[in-house]
Amino acid sequence: MPVLKRSLEIDAPAGEVWRVLTNPELVREWASAYLDGISIRTSWREGEKVTWKAPNGATRACGKVAAFKPGRLLRLDYPDDPRGAFSDIFEIAANDRTTRLEFTTGPLGEADLAALEGQVDEAIREIKSLAEESAQIRGVR
Repeated sequence: MPVLKRSLEIDAPAGEVWRVLTNPELVREWASAYLDGISIRTSWREGEKVTWKAPNGATRACGKVAAFKPGRLLRLDYPDDPRGAFSDIFEIAANDRTTRLEFTTGPLGEADLAALEGQVDEAIREIKSLAEESAQIRGVR
């Protein structure tokens, strides 16, 4: 089954990108591309549960933190998803003045990936915007 991959350069240090990916308030901002008001609940420890909650409290997705390597790798696995088991993988690589973010989701069926494509693109753009804005405000460029 296919996967969806996106990569982009972010004009912010890897630490700021990591903060955007793991700070619950910032996650809520970029994850609104999938569902407005969605929130994440997790301890961010490998092997621990991750739960996405809708604004009404309903569980939207459950999985586990499969990899948590600060500033480098975040992998969330969803083994019991109704669409089939899949993963969201965020890989971070620091360059001289920028950070490269590689995002992969899947494997999922063609129709599921097609339905997610616009949401993924919006979420990735928001991650970039939040990290760059945060780096500028915090003076860490």
